Amino acid sequence: MRKLCFSLFILSLAVAGNAQASENLQFLRQMSDGFAELAAQVKPGVVTISTEGTEEGRVFDLPWGRPFRTPDQPRRGQGSGVIVEFDDQQYILTNNHVIRHAADIRVEATDSRFFAAEVVGRDSLSDVAVLKIDAEDLLTLTLGDSDQLREGEWVMAIGNPLGFDHSVTTGTVSALGRERFGREYGSFIQTDAALNKGNSGGALVNLRGELVGINTAISSNDGGNIGIGFAIPSNLVKHVAEQLIKHGEVQRGLLGVKISDLEPLLAEAMGLENTQGVLITSVSPGQAADKAGVKRDDIVLEVDGQPVHNAVDLRSQIGRTAPGTEIELLVLRDGNSKRIEVELESLTEEALATSAGARDSNEAQGPLGIRVENLKDEWTERLGYEDESGVLIVRVDRGSEAAKRGLRRGMLIQEVNRKQVETVGDFEDALAAIAPGDAFMMQVLGQRGTRLIGMRMPAN
Repeated sequence: MRKLCFSLFILSLAVAGNAQASENLQFLRQMSDGFAELAAQVKPGVVTISTEGTEEGRVFDLPWGRPFRTPDQPRRGQGSGVIVEFDDQQYILTNNHVIRHAADIRVEATDSRFFAAEVVGRDSLSDVAVLKIDAEDLLTLTLGDSDQLREGEWVMAIGNPLGFDHSVTTGTVSALGRERFGREYGSFIQTDAALNKGNSGGALVNLRGELVGINTAISSNDGGNIGIGFAIPSNLVKHVAEQLIKHGEVQRGLLGVKISDLEPLLAEAMGLENTQGVLITSVSPGQAADKAGVKRDDIVLEVDGQPVHNAVDLRSQIGRTAPGTEIELLVLRDGNSKRIEVELESLTEEALATSAGARDSNEAQGPLGIRVENLKDEWTERLGYEDESGVLIVRVDRGSEAAKRGLRRGMLIQEVNRKQVETVGDFEDALAAIAPGDAFMMQVLGQRGTRLIGMRMPAN
């Protein structure tokens, strides 16, 4: 009897185990079916973009004769786009860098139809462009609310990587609010869904099939996917696209300051308990912040009652506010809170150029993605650079050529191509002598001592 009971117990465990295994398999099959259904639903809303144009030749000054100009070269490119609807009209969203140099733009839909596309508008600061084609019967994707995205949420990317049109990859939202590159405005969604060259301008959708981002860039040492991709949030894309369609340009607010994140050591020195807030590093004379009384070393804590967490946050809040709007800043100055009313001015390419041109003569930022300053006396002892000469790296942009080669803030650049560098002017002259695409070397001094770093001058 005991043997019979034991056998029945073992049999019941086996049956329960098989039932659990069956449930697990059923769950996996349902999940797989769900992704397949999502791909079938959204793929028709994504298009392949092909471009043709001409890249102008470069002019090189030769020491032994007249300047030499290389011939113009044909330029072809591929990318992706997303079909959306504004005011009952169909448009195609893509990246500005996909169509920037194009004289001819062609769009291919999933049903193999080709269309010639015209540019409705484009915006270099957000890297968003809007196209129009002569078709009204294409499937459109619904714009989702990117502010509702959560880290860890599943997403799907659709695009044209390396010419493999309408490829589908899946992954999760790795992070939100990532800092963008160079002079671009807004933030990035980071995802581990596989992105490669050609995915630019394609769709990042949530599991409801809503467009939550436009795939734009990757971080990679060799140009291939390593699981770190970036997309422009849909709310920013919508804001920019609507203005491009209605006005042909994007109107942004301008505060007129330079800013940086608060580092832990600096926050401690200022008597702060955390690094929340944004440090004003300089105020442009005669612009909005200066007129309102904002001062250098003020720490911006809030904009119109909304907390400001970092520089990306502040830049995004100001950039999506219309010029002429009056905002209230809550700043911390000398340990005391102060509220300041500021009427925003208009951010334009000219304003950015003016801001860049107004930089101190002892400070420069070049094509490598670094900012350097002349070595000041008060820094030499603190950094251990007594009896040394060179220019000090005070900023390295994420994803830049300099960052990829290991340059860091606080390093001292002493030579470029064996030529000694003592001032910012020396550094700029040395870089100006290097043609785009040419390899060169720099001697730098840092915590690990002196070393040579090989680099390649980025193309214009």
